[in-house]
Amino acid sequence: MFRIGEFSKSCGLSVDTLYHYEQKGILTPAAVDRATGYRYYDAAQMVAVNKILALKDAGFSLDEIAALLKSEISVASLTGMLEAKADSMETSLRNETDRLERLRNNIFLIKNGGIPCMNDISVKKVEAIAVASIRRTMPKAGFDGNLEEMWPAVNGYIKEKGARRTIPCLMLYHSQFEDRRRLGFDYDEHNLDVEVAEPVASLFEGSGEVMVYALPAAERMACVVHNGPFTTIGGTYGRLYGWMEQNHYQADGPIREIYHKGDWATDDPEEYITELQAPIK
Repeated sequence: MFRIGEFSKSCGLSVDTLYHYEQKGILTPAAVDRATGYRYYDAAQMVAVNKILALKDAGFSLDEIAALLKSEISVASLTGMLEAKADSMETSLRNETDRLERLRNNIFLIKNGGIPCMNDISVKKVEAIAVASIRRTMPKAGFDGNLEEMWPAVNGYIKEKGARRTIPCLMLYHSQFEDRRRLGFDYDEHNLDVEVAEPVASLFEGSGEVMVYALPAAERMACVVHNGPFTTIGGTYGRLYGWMEQNHYQADGPIREIYHKGDWATDDPEEYITELQAPIK
């Protein structure tokens, strides 16, 4: 037998909570010393505590819990009821998670000025966006290998910090694959200067490698959407560069690739949606 203080420590319920449960008829002591008023509990009552906590987590009120326990419901019936409740909660949680993801996506799109019409080049204003990112200069031949390290590293750091990642992810090309210096873009024949970035709900402390900052707003961002695999994205870039040249625009910062729909959403690369953005002046 355990005195109330010992039982409190063993089951994780405060002494005051045990007194309250006794008054509610939810959990009564196994014995009470009439002379001293000391309350004693036995080890078997730990199972009753587990039942109470499970029912509380399932959303039952103390009065409902008292009624259920007094009815001497069987273990099979109780666990069946709790499993059904758990399934319902899981469905609700999944629906709420989906709703939160849609909300975060729409917040991003508001800041992003929406998504331009497919195949049309437009100019819009883009608001500042909080991001966590990693930037590296790498040989062009090592592009894919570096990306395979950079994405997990930035996402791992966000998780480590307990921060909230939002969507969609993006990349910034601080230098170009091809020589577009006449448009004001930086270029190196052998190397690329690339940044992978995950939008985050709020700023937090960065590390030596991971930067956490507000990606600057842009008053004039030339935008076009590429629909399809990355193997054909060069043609869309060519159209954007040609439009800039034809309209006498110069680059005013790195190009951004925003991945509105990728391999996480579809198995068909033809359904990928990638927005290309070039700040212009």
